[in-house]
Amino acid sequence: MKKAIAKNIYFLILIMTILFTIVYIKFYHIEGSTFSILKEAFNSSGAEHLNSEVYIWSRGGSWFGDFSSLKKMAEEFETDFGIIQNDLYSKNYINNNFVSKIEIIGVTWDGNKINITAQTGGENSGSKETYVSVCVSTDFENCELEGVIENIKDSFRKYNLEPVVSTCITGYFDGKLDYKALNAISKNIFKDSNASKVNGIADRNLISVSAYSPAIGDSINVDGKKINLNFAIRYNSYEDKTYIWLASPVITVEY
Repeated sequence: MKKAIAKNIYFLILIMTILFTIVYIKFYHIEGSTFSILKEAFNSSGAEHLNSEVYIWSRGGSWFGDFSSLKKMAEEFETDFGIIQNDLYSKNYINNNFVSKIEIIGVTWDGNKINITAQTGGENSGSKETYVSVCVSTDFENCELEGVIENIKDSFRKYNLEPVVSTCITGYFDGKLDYKALNAISKNIFKDSNASKVNGIADRNLISVSAYSPAIGDSINVDGKKINLNFAIRYNSYEDKTYIWLASPVITVEY
């Protein structure tokens, strides 16, 4: 009797362990960042890495929309993000009755290119809303932008600005890919991002697919459907290369 009870307990524990492992494997991405999910899905495509870019923006009210507070905020961001003042560094101001704007361009201490822009309407402008954006890009294949993204989001929230994040990874394949190769790439991206196709278009030289992944927290609503993953593949006959863009929630660069 005792042996039977012990055996049943053993099998119960074994089944629970297997179920937990299956659930964990399927949904472990949920604990990861959007960029890490994109990066893993991009790596599964087999493409050569060209560039990774993160664009973070927010729209604020008029309560800090004067030039001095705008300048103070942008310069605090500059310090927060570790921008170094070398030959690539520039800081430009516009301050008149129609617009107040500051733009800081440079490179961070770890080699990421960065652009900080803060803008608000002037006295004669029809709007006093403030727009703030930070764009970070890198050519490094094994880039780690997760910490950079969190740092930028924290800086935004210090000013009660809710950050909106858009991420894109660009790469390429040599030559023109056939249908079988394109189909395999698409399947790998869906598999590694735990995504399902929402809609897409295809012609002779272009594939563009929108999808949704429960592993990525944020999403946008398009025609009543959730979308948070977008990839496009286009063949460039002049360069004899096939380019790929993988983004969340959607591709915002020209392709």
